[in-house]
Amino acid sequence: MKKALHVISTGKQSFEDWLSITVRIQPWVDFIHIRERSWSTEMIKKGVADLEKHGVPLTKIILNSQPDLALQLGVPGVHFPEKSHEERDHGRFLTKGYSVHSVESAMDKQKRGAQYLIFGHIYPTKSKPGLPPRGLAALKAVSSAVQIPVIAIGGITPQRVPECLAAGASGVAVLSGVYEAEFPEQAAKAYKQSLWEGRHHAEI
Repeated sequence: MKKALHVISTGKQSFEDWLSITVRIQPWVDFIHIRERSWSTEMIKKGVADLEKHGVPLTKIILNSQPDLALQLGVPGVHFPEKSHEERDHGRFLTKGYSVHSVESAMDKQKRGAQYLIFGHIYPTKSKPGLPPRGLAALKAVSSAVQIPVIAIGGITPQRVPECLAAGASGVAVLSGVYEAEFPEQAAKAYKQSLWEGRHHAEI
């Protein structure tokens, strides 16, 4: 099974920097999450249009918490937070995911029709100061409890990818590891290479 690399916008870059980085890294990325709480609807529309203009397939784009806008723009991917109780039928989405933090939540979201889950945080991370990581054992428990892909997030470096895959993850999600890297393209390549190598180690 192909192991997926999700990259998630950090909310720290200017629109121009985000667009430039995203266009450059997209050849090595499977899914691009637009999670920009400060952006207006018009900015998100422009972001999607500019990505498409630069050759980024719409099938790679995931909008966070905005299913109606995603449908309006023809974006087939949408992601919801754990506390979302989105009950409407969004069967037209090719990619519908949720963030989860427990086995119980993972099983619930699977019942709600999720196509994938993002679980974490796995390792200590600056974005979650003071919160202990959930760790690889919890990742394994969640991955074993559901039949849909579980994507690991939180403090993941390319070197940590193989052990996440060994714990049952079907891929990893990264924010600053790519968007705040000195050389984002090289960072994206490194994550993708680790996913490829880790996949083969997990299958041996």
